[in-house]
Amino acid sequence: MANVTREPVDAFAPLRQAVNRFMEDGWAGPERALFLLGRTFPVDVLETPDEYVIEASLLGIRPEDVQITTAGNTITIRAGRKARSHDEKEMTYLRRERIDRVLPEVGRTITLPGHFDAEKVKAVYEHGVLTIHIGKDEETKEHTIPVQVKQTVAAK
Repeated sequence: MANVTREPVDAFAPLRQAVNRFMEDGWAGPERALFLLGRTFPVDVLETPDEYVIEASLLGIRPEDVQITTAGNTITIRAGRKARSHDEKEMTYLRRERIDRVLPEVGRTITLPGHFDAEKVKAVYEHGVLTIHIGKDEETKEHTIPVQVKQTVAAK
């Protein structure tokens, strides 16, 4: 029987690969790291035949600190977080997980697949969720084109 020497670290290679896959594909992947760190906010973008709907979670942000702008077929949401000031002499943090003092402003720019009329944009803020209804242009709305059947003359 031959002596085979193995590195102790090699035993953990499958575990390391599994963790790497989890970080890349799982709930903690790079695309979600910003959400987990509080550097931006999650959004859902929906489409109906007549409008686009954007739902953004803006927990802890006051409605008056939200700004929505449009340009072309993009919409930008910016939200400012006011840093809380504590008297450092009287208070000491026992635990600090919220990073609103570090990142005072967050934002997202969403490009929609079609054009919209900026005059038809309506935003409602309720219970920490911003819902934006964006009416589509007539050009953007889906139209059904009837298919005509060409009659062929039968050969005699």
